[in-house]
Parts: sequence; C-alpha cells; structure tokens
Amino acid sequence: MQHSKSGSTMRLAIGLAVCAVALGVHSAPAFAQSYEADGTTPGQAAVGAALDALAPSAAAGYAGILDAIDALPDASARAEALGQLGAAPYRLMPRLSIQSMDATDREIRGYLAQRREFALDASPGVPVSGDRTINVMVSYGLKQGDYHARPDRPRANFDSRSIRAGFDISPVPGLILGTSIGIDGIDANLDRSQQPRSTLFNANVTPYASYTNGRYYVDATAGYTRSWYQLRRQVSFTGFSDRLQSGPNGDNAAATVEAGGIFKLGVLRAQPFAGLHYRYADLGGFVESGGPASLAVAKFKTESVRSSLGMRASASLRKGAWTLRPSVEAQWQRELRSRPESRIEAIFLQGGTPIFTLPSTRYDRDGAVVGAGISAVYGERTALRLSYSGEFANDRRIHGFAITANHRF
Repeated sequence: MQHSKSGSTMRLAIGLAVCAVALGVHSAPAFAQSYEADGTTPGQAAVGAALDALAPSAAAGYAGILDAIDALPDASARAEALGQLGAAPYRLMPRLSIQSMDATDREIRGYLAQRREFALDASPGVPVSGDRTINVMVSYGLKQGDYHARPDRPRANFDSRSIRAGFDISPVPGLILGTSIGIDGIDANLDRSQQPRSTLFNANVTPYASYTNGRYYVDATAGYTRSWYQLRRQVSFTGFSDRLQSGPNGDNAAATVEAGGIFKLGVLRAQPFAGLHYRYADLGGFVESGGPASLAVAKFKTESVRSSLGMRASASLRKGAWTLRPSVEAQWQRELRSRPESRIEAIFLQGGTPIFTLPSTRYDRDGAVVGAGISAVYGERTALRLSYSGEFANDRRIHGFAITANHRF
C-alpha cells in the first residue's frame, strides 16, 4: 500500500530508530560516477541513488562495495550488483504466508465437502446431529511452487510440509462447527544467489463452519497465523561477498466464504459455487546482521481479496461397508484489489545514505485452481481422503498434495 514519504520515514524511524537517528542521513554526493544511471529497474536505480548520496565522511565504510562495483566490466554487471544490494529477495516472503493460509483453507473446505456428502448419503439410523457426530480430523500436506522472475522480483521456488488437527460437531442437522490448529514449515530459495535457503515457520488456528439443506451449501473459514522467518541472502559479485541474515516475525489473517448449489443425478453430484477470499500477511521490520551490505528494512505487507467461480463434481460408489467418493473441481480466481503490493523501504545499516525504496509490484490477478481427490469411508465412521490441488497463473505454478483422516465418535 502506498504511503506518503513522511509517513514512511516516520514508520522506519520508529521501528529502526538506531538506523535513522543514530546513524543519520546525508545527501552530499561523494563520487562523480552515477550508480543510479547503471540501474535498469526502479529498485536498482534506488540503491544506486542511495550510494550516489553517500557522504564523504561515511565513504570509508563502503569502500569495498564501491571499489568492487567500479571494477565490474559493464553497466549490466553493475546493475545486477545494485539489485543484490537491495531488498528485492525479500519481496516474496509475505506471499508465502498467504500460500500457507490458502493451503489450510483448501484442505479444510475439501474435508467439509467430504463431510457434507457423508451427511447427504448417510444410511437410515446414522446420527446426523448431536454429541454422536463429534469428528476428529488430522491431515498432512506437501506443497511445491515456483514464482517467475519479474523486474525487482527474483525468481523463487519453495516447498513446504504441514500437519494439522481439528474436531467438529453437528449441533443440528446440516450444520458443522469446528476448529483446527496446524503448523507448517516452508523452505524457499529466493533466487540463484541466495544460499543457504530462507525458511518460514507458521502456526495457525482456523475455525470453520458449514451448512447444507441438501439443495445448497455455505462454507466459511477464518483464521490467524503467526509466522517466524529465518531470512538469509548472499550478496556476491566479483570483488565483493557478504552473507547476511535476520529473523523477523509476521502476523497474518484469512477468511473465506463459499456458497453453492447441489444437484444429484444417480451416483453423480455436481456443486457449482462462488466464493470470496481475504488474505493479509505482513513481515515485521528487521535489521540484518553480517557485513557492510547489511540493511534495516521497514515492515511491509501483502493483502489480497479474491473472488472465485467454479464447479465441483463427485460420485458415490458403495461396496459392502466401504464407500468410495472420487471428486474433481476447477475454479477461476480473480484478484479484486486494484492496489498493488506495498513498497519496501530500507537503509544501509552503516548509515550515511538516505532511505531507498523498492517500488510496489503486482502478482498476476487471474489464476486457475484445479483439484482432484478420492475418499474412502468405512462403516460410515472412518474416512481417509487423498487430494491434489494446483494453482496456475502467468507468474506462478503451485502444486499441493494432502492426506486427511477423520473418525466419528
């Protein structure tokens, strides 16, 4: 989200006062060469302008960086070095927290679809409400994704592992109320130069609800996630190398509402649906430790409001005490917010330069989400579900797999 320059400076000064107050800001240029002119993207140019404004009294602390940049063979190499010195590798991190919340939401709504079909197909005498409908659920998920490179946004890939548990009850027929808690770890390679990889640990609590009368349904989830980051980046170009790290935290929120119709033809069931998805994730301000390339970075965030339209189809196949329920679904999602991601503001920790800004960016607004799964239910009490989900857009490809088990007491 865009802010005024004075508001951004104040926010950075509050969060990282040691940088803005103790070290000070100077604007007198120290060198005739213009590093800003070497930048080929707004973020690279911003770092170059900060180095151009370096005060002579502070130049000694940056001699290794400046001498190495000056010795590079051409403007392209200098631009690449300026990009490494900025905060671009961190652009993706709040987005990964949103991916974690998306995975949680999809697993829970897939589970609710299974529970809904169980209730609709239940044999006479099977309880559909009351204390005999208490369910306990556990799930384990795997996810892998790739984000394509864009200006001031390096290519990134990630993989994650998650586990969650929950319980729910049907206090009246057709209504499910429950909650889940879960954790997941994400391992992200922020671009080809970032070694070792950065990591993200999330802990979440997600209440959920579902209602159906047999002709339509409404599902809702809401949750809070706390994120702990271990950020690492390697600044490395000919003549200079610096390994940097930091450990900020983040607070995240999510909510989803989905409603649809239910149409049955023999063993087949179709569910057209529409949904609204809200996601918020932030990365708290942090200070890197390492060498002269260390940055102090202000808090920044990612916020998303998406609509979805889709169709889910399933079948119910009985054989003895077992029931198999294969299902497929496809949906189109559209980002409704017109504002881009928030910009990122940083300053070199040694001081002597002004704050420089990584401009706002936008992820592709349209995406397709597909899914497939199969549930095996034994004795109308115990179920096991295997599922796949995929998200596809012009700038990303994300694949997820999950196994979910639940038991009715």
